[in-house]
Amino acid sequence: MEKACEFFLAFLQRNGIVTVVILTVLAVRFLLRKYPKKYSYWLWAIVGIRMMFDLTIVSPFSVFNLFRPFSQNTKAAGGILSDISHTMVKNHPSAGTQNLTVAAEKTTLSPAADRTMTTTQTVFAVLCFIWLAGMVLMLFYGFYSYIKCRKLVRTAVILKKSMPIDMRPSQRTEEGEKNHRAASVWECDKIPSPFVLGIFRSRIYIPFRMEPLEQQYILAHECCHIRRYDPFWKMLAFILLAVYWWNPLVWIAYFYMVRDMEMSCDEAVIETFGSEIKKDYSESLLAFAMERHPYSFAPIAFGEGDAGKRIKNVLNFKKPRTWAAVIVLALLVGAAVGCLTNQKSENQISSEKNETNVTGRENGKQKNARLDVDSETVEADEQTIKDIRAWAQAFCGRDLQTIRKMATENAQKDFENHGISVGGEFGWSSPWPWAENTFSNDVQESPCYKIQAIDSGKQTAEILYYAVDSSPHVWVWKEIIGYAYENDVFQVTREKEISMYEYIASGFEFDAAYPEGINGTLMDYRTNGMGEILNEHVVNSTTQTDPLLDPIQATRSLLNLLGNEEKVQLKVISGDPEKDHEVIVQITFAEDGTQRQVKMIRPWGEKGIWIPHK
Repeated sequence: MEKACEFFLAFLQRNGIVTVVILTVLAVRFLLRKYPKKYSYWLWAIVGIRMMFDLTIVSPFSVFNLFRPFSQNTKAAGGILSDISHTMVKNHPSAGTQNLTVAAEKTTLSPAADRTMTTTQTVFAVLCFIWLAGMVLMLFYGFYSYIKCRKLVRTAVILKKSMPIDMRPSQRTEEGEKNHRAASVWECDKIPSPFVLGIFRSRIYIPFRMEPLEQQYILAHECCHIRRYDPFWKMLAFILLAVYWWNPLVWIAYFYMVRDMEMSCDEAVIETFGSEIKKDYSESLLAFAMERHPYSFAPIAFGEGDAGKRIKNVLNFKKPRTWAAVIVLALLVGAAVGCLTNQKSENQISSEKNETNVTGRENGKQKNARLDVDSETVEADEQTIKDIRAWAQAFCGRDLQTIRKMATENAQKDFENHGISVGGEFGWSSPWPWAENTFSNDVQESPCYKIQAIDSGKQTAEILYYAVDSSPHVWVWKEIIGYAYENDVFQVTREKEISMYEYIASGFEFDAAYPEGINGTLMDYRTNGMGEILNEHVVNSTTQTDPLLDPIQATRSLLNLLGNEEKVQLKVISGDPEKDHEVIVQITFAEDGTQRQVKMIRPWGEKGIWIPHK
């Protein structure tokens, strides 16, 4: 159920991307309305590519740079399912500190423990079921339509066993028939108009007693479909429609794609036989339009639908001039680049900003926007650091009253909307960052949080939290908050992002959770007091099969790595666990293909546990 919710959330995020692409394509299509429809038809390939693939190319020309607020809101949906995701939990920029509640709903005491489904997750699970049910029904309808078409033409008789699908005069020779693809033509008395059926062995079905000239034009149209592999493209488009069925813009895109497909074939016929056939061809379309089409929505069949628009397009069709075609192609390339590339991430923007600031500092013209708290060479506002520490302490101590004082009115309203009052109980269960470190004698030397960095230019701060449970076990969370000064008072404006690195599945997540390694942090089981407790428990246990006695399993458990051995692979590459007191464990993350190495030590003797050293 949880995996389904997580997958559904990712699907919703993909829908946001697809929506932007469809709107962009529709806008470009409007600009191309007076040009041949083959160009509009090509545009829909952009939508299909974006629907099928998770593209990672970044470009300053991406249309998503114009929709940055939209894309941020799309990512915000992740905050709702924070307790089922092993990666980042995103929050809406205006959501204040509401994600504190969401994050605290976790009741996980170990990586293998089950998680409690919240009401929101239940709703998402129901929506996921509805989505999957709709998709299955759509696919079933497509299969049913195909079977219905096949039954409709089972009495058809063959007219031409093999006809070249290239209907140009130069290709109507006997030699041309041998060297080019061919299709079979069938006549049937139960169909009102011609259509193509099938993908790999497409057949053209036409009514009985068609006029020879009319037949020639219509066969040329249907052959054009087969020549361009339209049966396959239409089937693929229908499958994507079934997957994205509840996005109304996808239905619009499918409708216009099919229309552009038909009109572009009409134009191909006119180009082949000349403009003098426009009248006769239009009359044929009109005659077929008078009949009811039982196969009009079959995903792999082509009928003569939407005759009015098609006749108008046929009568107005003109071949574009060379210069106009060049402009149109340039516009198509621009649309492809804009829609098939992504905007720069916040990290990339921040990195570029930092590089610019560093260069400026060297030239004495700019001030560094990113201030590292622990760096002696970078200056930061002392009051800002002090106030951010106060926020971190309030967050760790679940001090709602202090948090409210340091939050904006919108953030305070979010608390009220969630039924949280100053005098009330949070109801948060472990793991949770503690205001006082129970396992360390020196809180100052080993606090449960660390202010990683401050970006004064963007008024954001990164804070690492170490969440401890009763096992004892340490998790790592990273929060990004936005802050501001209002009336000379420091206020937290929003919680932009909280990341819970409890099931690390990539090198990126590993580096984010342990940016400074293990030594000197609360993850150092030598100094945090937890290692001795865990070791004593193992030594006094009647069983000698504890996972912490194995360096591989200890690495996976204590460093919060994903339990899936296929996605996160571990092996000892240096040292002998049977003889040595330290070994090197290599971690391979299948998700991004990266590797990390961790030194594991056994400080409490041969029968003691393994812990990460650095």
